[in-house]
Amino acid sequence: VTVDAVASGNPSRLLDDLRALGLEGGARAGTVVSGQLPIAAIEEAAALPSLRGMMPAYARTTAGSVGSEADTAHAAATARLNTGTDGSGQKVCALSDSYDTADAATSAADDVQSGDLPGQNNPEGRTTPVDVLQEYDGTDPDDPEPTDEGRAMLQLIHDIAPGAALGFHTAFVGLADFASGIRELADAGCTVIVDDVRYSTEPFYQDGLVANAIDDVVSNDGVAYFSSAGNDGQNSYEAPFRDSGEPGVIDPSSVRHDFDDSALSTDTRQEVTIQSGGTFQVFSFQWTDPSAVVEGSDGPDTDLDIALVDEAGTVVAQSASDNLSTGVPAETMEYTNDGSTAETLHLVIEKAAGPNPDEIKYVYSGSGPFTDSDVTIEEYDTLGPTVYGHPMAEGAMAVAAAPFFNTAAYNPNADPATLEAFSSKGGLQIRFGQDGGRLATPEGRAKPDVTGTDRIDNTFFGTDIPDDALEGIDADPHPNFAGTSAAAPNIAAIGALIRQARPGLTPSEVYSRLEDTAADVTSRLNRSANFVGVASGPDPWSGHGFVQAEPAVPAVDGAIPNASGEGRATGGSNGVVDLPWGPGGGEEGGTPDACVIQQGYFGSGLADRVRIPSNGAGDYSRTLKDLPVGTHRFRILGVTESSAGTDSLVTQSRTQVTLRRSDVTATAYPNPFRDALRLSITFPEGREAQPVRVDVYDVLGRRVATPVLSREVDGSASIDLSGQLPRSLGSGTYFFRVWNEDFAATTKAVHVR
Repeated sequence: VTVDAVASGNPSRLLDDLRALGLEGGARAGTVVSGQLPIAAIEEAAALPSLRGMMPAYARTTAGSVGSEADTAHAAATARLNTGTDGSGQKVCALSDSYDTADAATSAADDVQSGDLPGQNNPEGRTTPVDVLQEYDGTDPDDPEPTDEGRAMLQLIHDIAPGAALGFHTAFVGLADFASGIRELADAGCTVIVDDVRYSTEPFYQDGLVANAIDDVVSNDGVAYFSSAGNDGQNSYEAPFRDSGEPGVIDPSSVRHDFDDSALSTDTRQEVTIQSGGTFQVFSFQWTDPSAVVEGSDGPDTDLDIALVDEAGTVVAQSASDNLSTGVPAETMEYTNDGSTAETLHLVIEKAAGPNPDEIKYVYSGSGPFTDSDVTIEEYDTLGPTVYGHPMAEGAMAVAAAPFFNTAAYNPNADPATLEAFSSKGGLQIRFGQDGGRLATPEGRAKPDVTGTDRIDNTFFGTDIPDDALEGIDADPHPNFAGTSAAAPNIAAIGALIRQARPGLTPSEVYSRLEDTAADVTSRLNRSANFVGVASGPDPWSGHGFVQAEPAVPAVDGAIPNASGEGRATGGSNGVVDLPWGPGGGEEGGTPDACVIQQGYFGSGLADRVRIPSNGAGDYSRTLKDLPVGTHRFRILGVTESSAGTDSLVTQSRTQVTLRRSDVTATAYPNPFRDALRLSITFPEGREAQPVRVDVYDVLGRRVATPVLSREVDGSASIDLSGQLPRSLGSGTYFFRVWNEDFAATTKAVHVR
């Protein structure tokens, strides 16, 4: 069985003693020794003088059962195109359950041959194999079955950062091995690390082993670290411990907690309904005490237990460790309703020893995002925060989840994304230091940090969204990977693009780019699958918002100097841009054979506009004409031409120019259009952001859509009308009127069916 053993003295002595009893895969971190101990040796281990206490190591990943398309949702493909990045020079590594030991639909070798992972037979020439430092096979009958979730995470990373090298280390062999694995990956050259694992004994109120390992590699090795925020939503009860004076159900000498906070009555049982076949799991029950898993910390003063009882008061499930002996203020409990009908039980918390803790808290699973959830907390459901453990580390970036079909790229009503119902809420505070002493002021950690997308296609992991669901948004046979486990690797991969473009950035500077350019998330799904609001600005649900790869990833260093632009409007709707730039020359000092100007209009991708032969070290300039009013992006590529006629990039630079007139202008593109259509709206210089409406008329002046949308526009913006026009719209010319009380601007476009 996989165990976490707490040393009474020197942890190296405990590791040696347990190895002598047959411990396999032993690892040490802080005061904890982890590994797989023969069940027959448990009694001998309990008698070791070097052992303070030992617990089974309960770990779980934070995946769901469905998935999506992050490359588009985060505009990572556009970011790669515009910046020339692909993750080259970076090594992105994942910690999860297993890589290639599960009985899955595909193997790692299959994924390499299909191009979904790098390796020797990769058809795209990505031949560097995944660096697997430690695997997990789950052969022990008491351990979870391997699922190769780590391989699915690496597939998602490879989609967004195909040039990055990849690595893997299991995190399923105990807390100490998890912490050691983080350091081993850093030593193996990983510049970006991501995990999706949580242990039940990771402290709620103190930085534990894994959090400390993260802070170590972030501070000392410059590793950017990402972690899934969790899939527990608000599935948490928390309250001060209230002594009811009533005897315990596990031990009559214990005293029960009073769930009723009123002074007029007492209730020591919390009613829970579990559907037939459903499982209620209190994955972690903790209280405000320090933990001995932290080196230098003495452990708790209080021993608490937890139980489920039936209507008659008979205990049907319990967790009653001697927390004073183990040094760990944590319990975990699970119960499955094997009956044919729903079952009503009652949760009881009781104190076996010690003072009343300031706060008790448990995080549970079984309450799903929809009305048919397995578990319902019928009373005293406090809806507490559920981001805990190492995702709260100062050095980690915790990632929330939004499904791809509720992001702006796939859903015109999402601006920019709507959070999954299960995405964990933050709000816990660190109350104890590393020495176990109580902090004078609790330390708030603003988690999660950002939001990524989940429900993503991969070759084997998860369940396919039915082709006819959500108006056929996922009409393919590939399984979809759901959960913050899927969201975190997408953001880690975008972090690798940033690190390639700016290798000198510290992890905190990488995080800042992701946060500062994220789009504010203001909606989420609740447990009943209803849309509810989220406060504007950074919040404990989405963090700083939904990650936008295009503004987050900068151009690669070594750019052509002095690229700039100046625009001026001419007659009609057009204008010109004067584009000067300095002499070429990349990081190696080479001179390009030619310069290629690429241009993009608002949200469109960059396309080649003109090719100019090199003039050596001289300055360059070019005037581009017949450009519509609005915002244009330019990228200047310095390229060398091979004998085969193909170009190799030497250096590049970007600039942006907005063409303005003295009045408000609107332009439709592409024109003609089929399904996709955008309106560019540009205000005169100095005009403040204003709300606008968009109405649509046919050639006879009949209004065919009103309003298509109503939103605030700041200066110069592109509004995506794709999917917002009536499905019955026939072929022909239509007029789009953009207006408010102060102005009106009209443009026309031809619809082709």
